[in-house]
Amino acid sequence: MKRRTFIGLAAAVPLFNVGNAALAGTVAGGRKIRLGLIGCGGRMGLSTRYGILNDMCTEEIVCIAEPDPSRWDKVRAVVKAHQPQTDVTKIRAFYDYREMLDKMAGELDAVAIATPNHHHASAAILAMSKGLHVYVEKPMALTVEEVGLMHAAAKKYGVMTQVGNHGHSEEGMRRLVEYIQSGALGQIHDVWAFNDRLNAMMYRPPKAEPPKGMDWDAWCGPAPVCDYYAPTADHNGLHPHDWHAWIGYGNGAIGNMGTHIIDPVFWSLRLGEVNPTSVEATELKWGAEGSWTWRNTIHWTFPARKGMDAMTLHWFDGVKDGIPYDKAHVNKIGVCLKREYQNLPPIVEELEKKYKQNLGCLGTVYVGEKGVMAIGPHGGGLQFVPNKLQKAMSKPPKTIPREKGMSHPVDWLRAIRNPNRPAGCNFDYSAPLARTVLLGNVAARAGLKKLLWDGVRITNDEAANAYLRTTYRKGWKLKG
Repeated sequence: MKRRTFIGLAAAVPLFNVGNAALAGTVAGGRKIRLGLIGCGGRMGLSTRYGILNDMCTEEIVCIAEPDPSRWDKVRAVVKAHQPQTDVTKIRAFYDYREMLDKMAGELDAVAIATPNHHHASAAILAMSKGLHVYVEKPMALTVEEVGLMHAAAKKYGVMTQVGNHGHSEEGMRRLVEYIQSGALGQIHDVWAFNDRLNAMMYRPPKAEPPKGMDWDAWCGPAPVCDYYAPTADHNGLHPHDWHAWIGYGNGAIGNMGTHIIDPVFWSLRLGEVNPTSVEATELKWGAEGSWTWRNTIHWTFPARKGMDAMTLHWFDGVKDGIPYDKAHVNKIGVCLKREYQNLPPIVEELEKKYKQNLGCLGTVYVGEKGVMAIGPHGGGLQFVPNKLQKAMSKPPKTIPREKGMSHPVDWLRAIRNPNRPAGCNFDYSAPLARTVLLGNVAARAGLKKLLWDGVRITNDEAANAYLRTTYRKGWKLKG
């Protein structure tokens, strides 16, 4: 069924108004989990060295949904490398996940979703409504409204969920959390986050034909149909990567990396217990019409939590003043070619100069009463500032459980087998994190002003409330 046909039906029949809650299936310890894959690009993993599929090949891969058929056999090859005895020709392939879930849901226990952001909510809610457990890549959703719908659906259908901010399962992030929550740094009033990405476009490349055999309607899905453009020396193409840059498909630099970078802030400072009270953009540089910003400075304020004072989270991305956004300074996927080109927080540069330390190209810096710590976006690069601070501090106890053989996908698979053991980035944890990240998008679209947030809506700017919603979707309705 083509997208335009589906949209016509959606206007008359709400997509996810399915009545009684489906019951998520249980998986006996001796049986493999039957998995469907939705979106088979880079994050899913088309090699045996990278991607979430590699950790899921301990289970049974039943089917895949991917509008670019050139990827079908690549997925089968990865499965074959892990499971030489498996007849991978039996892995059924579909262009459209709606068709896959309609025909195959009864043969599945769970799905892993690694589509562009504009499909996350529709694929996840449809799968959950059929009683399937869901792993979805970051960010959790495209809009704040979608986050709420996904979270509500997970509760309604009783499924095990996980969002793919994989640093959450790494040792470095656990140690940071244990240090901060033990009080090693004292009260923390400011955290500085920075990112070396520019997921924006300065111009719209010329229209091109999609790859041979690709279902472009299925790729566009719930977002407005747009023209395809191909990879060149200057950019990586709308498919497979530049969708990050466009409103309605991706969420810019903060949506691409914000979940990873801000995750340790949320966990260590227990920000999921409260709602931010405000979000404000103080610097914005916009790309082409319809593109996201190529530089942002954004600030969120959070109220006190038990034992922790009110604090502010600061976000910096893009290139600094005087550095142009061109191929001499930024590579084709939007990463600064040299660190000195980055729009870094001034305090990061001050700390590095003072203590002769490099705090990395992207991550977070925690400024406490008793010292400073920093960490990269995926749980790596944990640092004390200055380095000698580590020796002066006593090591906190390991209060966060560790499990042998753990990875982020494995964390989810184990949760499916043991419903009393939820995954670390389940939707209860990830929804507040995702809302905060996506409020950064709202702040960018609202302009240079402070927006007051009550946990449900912007209270001082009605226009900004529209940016929380799926206003640019045409007919594809999400009903939780």
